[in-house]
Amino acid sequence: MTSQSQKLTYLAGSPEGRITLKTSVRAIGAVEVLVRVTHSGLCGTDVHDRTAGCGLGHEGVGIVEKIGAEVSAVEIGQRVGWGWQLSSCGHCRECISGYRQYCPESKGQKYGELEQGAFGDYVVKHHEFVYPIPVEIESKYAGPLNCAGITVYEALHVAGSKPSDCIGIVGLGGLGHLAVLYARAMGCRVVVFSGSESKRADAMALGATEFCLLPREGGPIHDSKGGINVLLLCGGKLPNFEVSSDYHESGSSEASRQNHVDALAFAARHGIKPWIEEFPMNAEGLSNALAALEGGKVRYRAVLSTEVEGGGHL
Repeated sequence: MTSQSQKLTYLAGSPEGRITLKTSVRAIGAVEVLVRVTHSGLCGTDVHDRTAGCGLGHEGVGIVEKIGAEVSAVEIGQRVGWGWQLSSCGHCRECISGYRQYCPESKGQKYGELEQGAFGDYVVKHHEFVYPIPVEIESKYAGPLNCAGITVYEALHVAGSKPSDCIGIVGLGGLGHLAVLYARAMGCRVVVFSGSESKRADAMALGATEFCLLPREGGPIHDSKGGINVLLLCGGKLPNFEVSSDYHESGSSEASRQNHVDALAFAARHGIKPWIEEFPMNAEGLSNALAALEGGKVRYRAVLSTEVEGGGHL
């Protein structure tokens, strides 16, 4: 290896779904950085990627240890995080406007990076696709904010949400619980719609002002007090759209660079902390976290950490 290359050890899936330990050697390009991973959140995408044989994990947080010759966005020793997007062309209309996730040449973590993942010791990333973490946010909370957090923040931003609005949130899980936290911090009234009565107490503890049980037979959803301005769909099923007779649909799969930065700054300012369960950063920890996620037992985001007992020993 040269001084600007690094051996990476990371956890990956396999065709039979077993978690395996892999290694690779990656050069550190002129506009890339080497990050020592300390934490990574677990996303539903990792469940889908489990049989693809690629590196898993994209809600990473760590410390920059090396930088390429042309890196200007971050410095050695800085704590950064990243999400699923790896790169974009940098010159199309979408990239120039800041909405790089819509670039026709955008590359993301879907089906993973074959030779690395955030569940590992190091990653090599383009310097414009890592984001400084505000000092107010602990690393164990920062991982989920870099994926689930920015996704719901982007949705609230695109919808033009205002403090006077009532935000309806369908589904209280990894995305939904963060949507409640962000919307309440914005000063909005929040109504949570869920098919599980057991989620009522959590919804209210997160700051929801009302909880509505979704009908089992799939009928229309109703806000008992009326007046929903924005409805975020954060669950796995689409509801019957009879909240309003006139609505506009839009989607959010990532955030613009500015909204990514703003979402982290907003979380730091308002003390937004995802509800997490920690697991050690090793094969057993990832296997247990995946089992808990697939079994619907995570409240509400799993995080692998090198700082818990057994972590850091891949």
